[in-house]
Amino acid sequence: MKDELAPGTVIGGYRIERRLGTGGMGSVYLAKHPELPRYDALKVLGASYSGDDGFRKRFLREAELAARLDHPNIVTIYNRGSEGPLLWIAMQYVEGDDCAVLLKRAQGGLDPATAVQIIGQIGRGLDRAHKAGLLHRDIKPANILVTADDDGDDDRRALLTDFGVAKGGDDASQLTAVGTVLATLAYASPEQLCGEDLDPRSDQYSLAATFFHLVTGKVPYSGASTDAVIDAHFNAAPPRISQIRAGVPPAVDAVVARGLAKTPGERFATCKEFSNALRSAMTAPAGRPVPRQVPPPGPGVPPPAQARPGYVPGPGHPSGPQPPAGAGRPGVPGQRTVAPGIRGQAYRPGYPVARQAPPSGAMPQPQYGAGVPSGATPRAPQAPHQQRRPAPAGGISPTVLGLVGVAVLALVLLVLVIAFG
Repeated sequence: MKDELAPGTVIGGYRIERRLGTGGMGSVYLAKHPELPRYDALKVLGASYSGDDGFRKRFLREAELAARLDHPNIVTIYNRGSEGPLLWIAMQYVEGDDCAVLLKRAQGGLDPATAVQIIGQIGRGLDRAHKAGLLHRDIKPANILVTADDDGDDDRRALLTDFGVAKGGDDASQLTAVGTVLATLAYASPEQLCGEDLDPRSDQYSLAATFFHLVTGKVPYSGASTDAVIDAHFNAAPPRISQIRAGVPPAVDAVVARGLAKTPGERFATCKEFSNALRSAMTAPAGRPVPRQVPPPGPGVPPPAQARPGYVPGPGHPSGPQPPAGAGRPGVPGQRTVAPGIRGQAYRPGYPVARQAPPSGAMPQPQYGAGVPSGATPRAPQAPHQQRRPAPAGGISPTVLGLVGVAVLALVLLVLVIAFG
């Protein structure tokens, strides 16, 4: 690797031992602390980005944001600095592997119970970050570290790392191009792909997609092109985990579908609620899926935030197309354009064209239902005075009764003529 630092290189006082991995912005090394008897993880920005002022600002801001967090399921940031053109961040070294490595070892996916445990721990860390006003925006298996299982009791800890694309809720600075999506496409929420304003439920969507990958060994949406993947995020219902991985109760499908809801307002309020629902669903009897309906909030609990106007789930989603909140049905199909930085465009299905009202003074046209053959001229409705009278209770129409009466009268006259002839 061109930018790789050789063992023995000293940067910021840290002595590089070996490279641990490579991310989108740089590499992470195992490094000896300059004074303390310990090893830290040193993240160094790649030389190809060092001359980009925007990337340098984002890289340094990662330390500022993550240093605010103190949680057992979030990697601790110790220090940051620069060495010539290179930028570095010193952070907690986690002896273990990330979930992307674990997935390579288990092609069919991790044990479902283990995946639920990992997601539960990461969900708690995310909720802490969200309370601090931070969004991660890049939840994926490669950013989840799992400690090594040294004693064999499988009591491992999961930690969330790489807040390189994190964003403060009150951060008005634009460190990247407006709307640029930096998250990995396979786990990004629909609103993130559109470059819209995000809230914590966007991280929840990525967490649900990550859980799907951990259990099944594959991402929920895949395609032959970027556009196909984006369109699936917008419109396709998530595949059922229970049909892919044996032993997973169908109740899990409903929980994951809600976490992957196209509209943020349809998701769980917090990541903890999502992980708790997963844990409950894993023990649910077969054939009894967890209902998707959101229970009414209890006393003192605010209702979940409503979806932003104009956000429409696709036809493949369990909820089906819904009119935007606070708006009427549009008369033309809607179009969604992905944010800059993502190749291609994806379209959201709109609603059927609404029936136009007739011009003032025009005669209203009759409406006919299905069953009229194509090209046939439908029969105009009868006026009230032309409509037939309903048949009596006996089932004989008035016309038949009239004909019978005339026949009887003619027969009586014939008898009288013959008798008195």
